[in-house]
Amino acid sequence: MLRLHIILAFVATALLFAVADRQQRRDREEPDFSSSPLLSVMEGEISDHSTHPTFKFSFSDLKSRARALSKLRYIPPKHSTTDFLKGLPWNQYKNIFFRPEKSVWKKEGNPFQLQFLHPGHLYNTNIRVFEVRGDFAREIAYDPSSFDLSKLKGVGELPPNLGYSGFKIHFPINTQEHTDEFAVFQGASYYRIISKKQWYGLSARGIAINTGMPYPEDFPSFREFYVVKPDKTDSTITVYALLDGRTATGAYEFQITPGKVSAVKVNAEVILRTKVDRLGIAPLTSMYWYSETRGIPKGQAYPESHDSDGLLIHSGKGEWIWRPLDNPKRSTTYSFSDENPRGFGLIQRDREFQNYQHSEMKYQLRPSAWVEPEIPFGKGSVHLLENPTVQDSDDNMGAYWMPEPIPQPGTPFDFSYTVRWPDTDPLPDSMAKVVATRIGDAQGDPDLKMFYVDFKSSNLSSLDPFAYIQARIDTGENAELSEYSVQKIEETGVWRLTFGVYPKNKFRASDLKAALSRNQEIISETWNFVLEPN
Repeated sequence: MLRLHIILAFVATALLFAVADRQQRRDREEPDFSSSPLLSVMEGEISDHSTHPTFKFSFSDLKSRARALSKLRYIPPKHSTTDFLKGLPWNQYKNIFFRPEKSVWKKEGNPFQLQFLHPGHLYNTNIRVFEVRGDFAREIAYDPSSFDLSKLKGVGELPPNLGYSGFKIHFPINTQEHTDEFAVFQGASYYRIISKKQWYGLSARGIAINTGMPYPEDFPSFREFYVVKPDKTDSTITVYALLDGRTATGAYEFQITPGKVSAVKVNAEVILRTKVDRLGIAPLTSMYWYSETRGIPKGQAYPESHDSDGLLIHSGKGEWIWRPLDNPKRSTTYSFSDENPRGFGLIQRDREFQNYQHSEMKYQLRPSAWVEPEIPFGKGSVHLLENPTVQDSDDNMGAYWMPEPIPQPGTPFDFSYTVRWPDTDPLPDSMAKVVATRIGDAQGDPDLKMFYVDFKSSNLSSLDPFAYIQARIDTGENAELSEYSVQKIEETGVWRLTFGVYPKNKFRASDLKAALSRNQEIISETWNFVLEPN
């Protein structure tokens, strides 16, 4: 009897191991993609999936591919378009619509949904997009029936494998009743994200190379995207991207969380193919035409026009620096040397509609973008690029972190940071911030430049107008301080710093700095402005 029990126990153990082994083998096999629409092409429109097999995928594999790619000769992407689509102006290209009923994961009731962008206008190189489930990925086929081109005349016949130029991500950030577009990836390594009740404004990029140099910069592109199918209860969606360009390759992970303040955590590894003069990490791109700083250009009806009005830096030593954006006469790059900065970003501070008066552009609803390193950046500098413009369609402002030294070609370079897209900047409430900068000429003295800088905080606003507030002003080596005063503007509650400077050399720039203090303690961020020569 004992021998029988031993035999039965042995058989039972063997069966358990067999079942476990079968389950492990099943877990290693590809997932069942047929249970839901594979990005609209598994709904019956295309029944032959043999051209889109599944394959194993991981971020580690993507990094290995980027490293291998960096050792190969760069092959520019081929245009995937038609002459008609390539010649579309923006006002016609925006009339190509993705059909909402074709949204990926819509029929499954997933709060996250994907929609695709069609080639045309400036976007004529297609990308490859894959859906990832578990450890497996499958490419998403181009489906022409997903697009409505009825508002375009003369489209002609489109190639069956035209492809996509980008994609959008939807999620119910404004209301639970329907999804809202909150993120878009399209063009080179550009992407844009918004938070609750915002309108699209500035953009972010995966990388910036040789930006602002006296020769054309390189624009490496995201060539492939891998979108992980989220669960219905997930609040974050993960997107992987393969970067390829003449000067660099790379692998990126974007962990995107939409909401009241949307955020994206970026983990990346980049390998330079060649030596570069400038390498921009966490680059941001925005538009600044004009504001109260220099007044309204001749012929314009609106008071201000910009997606961002300043660069904010939280230095490694804890100093807050505010640089108002300016529309220069020539392209100019400024650098702010630092070690392990705590954050930087392009900020849209002015949130009052009356200061814009543009009911269609809604500049007061444009997001700011704030970058915070997840891994210390080390030594380097924040760069600000300002290009001249005479229209609101140019993204003429740029900001990024440049490491020092720049990695050598062939050496993988890892970095990680989070970008948040808030309505307000992260400056502490206790610290006074600059809310306006104005520049004027002094009457009767053409050599004297006058500055009017308004600071505001709840603490300052509550002070008596006769409170003793001082200013610390640094005019640098090329300017001489003429006079200054600090007074409370009781109608608005701001404290206005007024001062004049005489440039010593009219052909050189003057680097100006100012901050407010009380009882020998700094109570404001540092205002910084470069007065360029005429």
